[in-house]
Amino acid sequence: MGGVLITGGAGLLGRNLAASIAARGEGVTVLDDLSGVNASFDCPELVGRPHITCLKGTLRDEALVRSLVAEHRVVVHLASVVGVEETVTHTVATVRNLTSTLNLVAALTHDHLVLFASSADVYGAHSHLYDRPMREDDCFVYEHGLVNRWVYPHVKALEENLIGNSAARSVILRVFNTYGPGMDFPAPKRVIPHFVASVLARRPLRLSGEGLQRRTFCHVEDMVRGFELALAYGCDARAARAECFNLGGDEPIAIRELAQSVIETAPGVGLLEERLPVEANGFRYSQAFDDTWSRVPDIARAQERLGFRPRVSLDQALRRTLAHHRGDRVIQW
Repeated sequence: MGGVLITGGAGLLGRNLAASIAARGEGVTVLDDLSGVNASFDCPELVGRPHITCLKGTLRDEALVRSLVAEHRVVVHLASVVGVEETVTHTVATVRNLTSTLNLVAALTHDHLVLFASSADVYGAHSHLYDRPMREDDCFVYEHGLVNRWVYPHVKALEENLIGNSAARSVILRVFNTYGPGMDFPAPKRVIPHFVASVLARRPLRLSGEGLQRRTFCHVEDMVRGFELALAYGCDARAARAECFNLGGDEPIAIRELAQSVIETAPGVGLLEERLPVEANGFRYSQAFDDTWSRVPDIARAQERLGFRPRVSLDQALRRTLAHHRGDRVIQW
């Protein structure tokens, strides 16, 4: 038993993490059902790379899960439905992710290390209760059960519990707004890809509400490093059997300010000739919910125990991300 199994590994974070681990000569198996429109094995991070094996399959296949988990000592569990509108619209598919995680947990043993990619969403409307960044031990704050927006964080929170109580040593990583070149393209699901798509289509950058919500954003290069630090930490016999860390950026910014930064950066990388407008209340989901809350992590625990600190500034990362899309056209909007 050896090597690393990455579930849901055909997305931005998974394929970059696979490439980074394989570059050290360690074997990596990337498992993905390729059901997401943006998931692909046909990408520079995976194609032709030694030490990487790509396998199309689903965690709902119990026999496949048992076989793969038995063959790998480390499991990085990324597989999930992604995108707010996707989870709001497809609640059954979102809840079904629990079946996949239950199958994975059933296959884990005391000899395994599992990293679970949870989400900042588990904190919910945290800023309505706490006037400070989110800490790992804070309470979760959700609206009532018929608001579909909160199905996804409920599922992630339950998955955290399942992973943390599994037989394996576990590290739970609450991921805050990862982004980078090629993310969600050509079908934008998250805020920065949406803004990139607007720039490419020469359309106004549309905000949910007034855009006063504050977020932090973490370049994929930093997030991959955070996962690798967590892997090393989890392999240390002195580490606790189950731990949880926030991973994210340290530059809070209002979404309205982020939109302005995208507009100001795009001309310098050849994506715009003139500024685009920013449209307040221009973006609406299929079901209304409270979208005024802020999402800013306290990363002190990750700094202290993992040695994690973001290195790529928001300005640098926006420039890299926008420059990557020169010559691209949005296929799906």
